[in-house]
Amino acid sequence: NNEAILLIYIRYVDTDLNDINEEFLCCLNLPTFCTSEEIFKAILVYFDKNDLSISKCIGICTDGAAAMTGKFNGLVARIKQIAHKDIISTHCFIHREQLATKDMGENLFNVLNTCIKIINFIRSSAVNTRIFKVMCDEMGSDYTSLLLHTHVRWLSRGKCLTRLFELKTEVEIFLKDKKSPLGDYFENNLWLANLAYISDIFSILNDLNLSLQGPYTNIFTSNNKIEAFLNKIELWEKRLQKLTFDMFPSFFNIVEEKIINENEINEMQNVIAIHLLKLKEKFLKYFDPTKDIRLNNLWVINPFIKSEKNKLSSLNEEKLIELYSDKGLEQIFHSNKNICKFWIKIQSEYPALTEEALKKLIPFSTTYLCEAGFSTMTTIKTKSRNRLDISPTMRISLSKSIEPRIDKIILNQQQQKSH
Repeated sequence: NNEAILLIYIRYVDTDLNDINEEFLCCLNLPTFCTSEEIFKAILVYFDKNDLSISKCIGICTDGAAAMTGKFNGLVARIKQIAHKDIISTHCFIHREQLATKDMGENLFNVLNTCIKIINFIRSSAVNTRIFKVMCDEMGSDYTSLLLHTHVRWLSRGKCLTRLFELKTEVEIFLKDKKSPLGDYFENNLWLANLAYISDIFSILNDLNLSLQGPYTNIFTSNNKIEAFLNKIELWEKRLQKLTFDMFPSFFNIVEEKIINENEINEMQNVIAIHLLKLKEKFLKYFDPTKDIRLNNLWVINPFIKSEKNKLSSLNEEKLIELYSDKGLEQIFHSNKNICKFWIKIQSEYPALTEEALKKLIPFSTTYLCEAGFSTMTTIKTKSRNRLDISPTMRISLSKSIEPRIDKIILNQQQQKSH
């Protein structure tokens, strides 16, 4: 049906595990509008009903929708008014990465659109798909199908472009057999070079995307990934000036096999340089270095590296000096790869310092769990189950800690029916 669904996940200190735990909190229906006001009301009702205190909330991570991030009336702004005074709000790193890669320049954008048309021509027809598969089988191809491109799925762009480039010979033959004008593109070596480059760069962006996904990612580790990618762009720019292309393997093969001539290589060098510059500018826009949480907070991820730059109170700074000087705890720190567990372990000895550290380590950096949850929901809600109240099923499907209490279930059952 057409119901709007809100998924909420939480992170908290699990005293039983002595670690940070993340858990599915709730699945809420939004029966009318999806405005910040309606979302805020639904959250307040749920928290009140379940005796939860939103004043303890120290972090909120959302996508960049206006209802979420509006400066005055967005959900984040509303929650900040009643949550913990030090609450950290985060725009999902994965969503920001997607936004940063959108502006490709007219030339590369046209190549991408042509690729999508080619893939859709083959995939949109069941007959075409079957014929293409048979042809690939007969030619001994590694793959027998093309992948569809969709804006919804994170990794679709890179995967579908890579597959198209790998099957370029088979696709060209198929399109010409079908007398499609799209087949003419594969005779254009410069177009093939552009396809090779965008398949390479989006494969690299896929790897970055994957590194940002997964459970228990935090703002520090996510910022590390983004910084590394920006440093790679600077390296590629330097190598590009020397006409070195081995960082882009598909395009490198095009050059090595002399599929394009020297003038075309120079033209592609310019295309790639402009795109890398644009990519760097967009990443710096969406991941502003001046707002990097790591600034003045590196003590959180390693309290045994001496640094005079921090935003701690005088008392906590003194405690940090005590911790920094404790060689026994330093050995424990280096033997324990889990930074959260380390801080929780020393909480009784350094309560205020631990609280400051955990306030920065607990917040989510991405909405990955929500996206994964929606994938689960699409599996559950089939056409024949579209009226199903999704909340209980989602609870069972997504919760990590819920186990069936078999003994209690048995006690509540009537073992012998009345005669």
